[in-house]
Amino acid sequence: MTSSKLWLVGLAALALIAAGCGGGKLPEDQQQAQALPEGHPPVDGSGGAPMMGALGSEGPTDDHPLPLKLSGINSIEELRKGIAQAGNDQARKLYEAGFRKTFTADQAKRDYPGAEADLQQAIALAPNFAHAYRALGYAQFNMGFNVEAALDNYKKAIELDPDYGEAHYALAFMYAMNDLPKGAEHFKRAMELGVQDERGLGERFYSGK
Repeated sequence: MTSSKLWLVGLAALALIAAGCGGGKLPEDQQQAQALPEGHPPVDGSGGAPMMGALGSEGPTDDHPLPLKLSGINSIEELRKGIAQAGNDQARKLYEAGFRKTFTADQAKRDYPGAEADLQQAIALAPNFAHAYRALGYAQFNMGFNVEAALDNYKKAIELDPDYGEAHYALAFMYAMNDLPKGAEHFKRAMELGVQDERGLGERFYSGK
C-alpha cells in the first residue's frame, strides 16, 4: 500500500472517531462513501459535504449569506485575524470569500473549488499570507482527500507564522493517525496558543504525550 493510501486509510478511521462513531457496522452514509469512485470525497448524508469537512458549526453565527460561527476554529474570529494579515484590500476580499466558502456553518453552501480559486488568487497577491494557506489546505483536503496539498499548505502557514495556532491544530489532526510524536508537538503548540480542542484530539490521541 502506498504512503498516500496509508494516509487515506488512517484519516478515514480518524474521521469516524472524530465523528463519534464506534465499532461495528458503519452508518449507511459511510457505507455509501466506501463505494464511491477513487478520489471522490466521502459524503456525510447532508447534501454532499465531505465527511471530514464539518467542524464546530454549532452555535450562533454572524449575519451573512455564508455565515460563520462566532468563535473558535474556522470562525469569524479567525477570519478577522486573517483579514488583519492580508496586506492589501483585494487579497483581503478574496481571502474572506474563500474562507467563507470553505468554513460556512451552512454546510450545504460550502464550495471548496470556488474557495480554492479565491485563496490561490489571494496568495498570488500576498505571498506571505499565512491564513490563506491554512484555509487553502483545508479546502484542498476536502476536494478528494488531497493529503499532500493540505500538509504542504499547513506547513507553509506555520513557516510564515509560527504562532498560528489553528494551523498547528490542523497538522495535529492530520498526524493523529500517522505520526503521533509529530502530531503531539503541533497539538501542544496549538494548546499553548489558546486554540480550543474542538475535535477532542487531546483526549483521543495526545493525552500523556
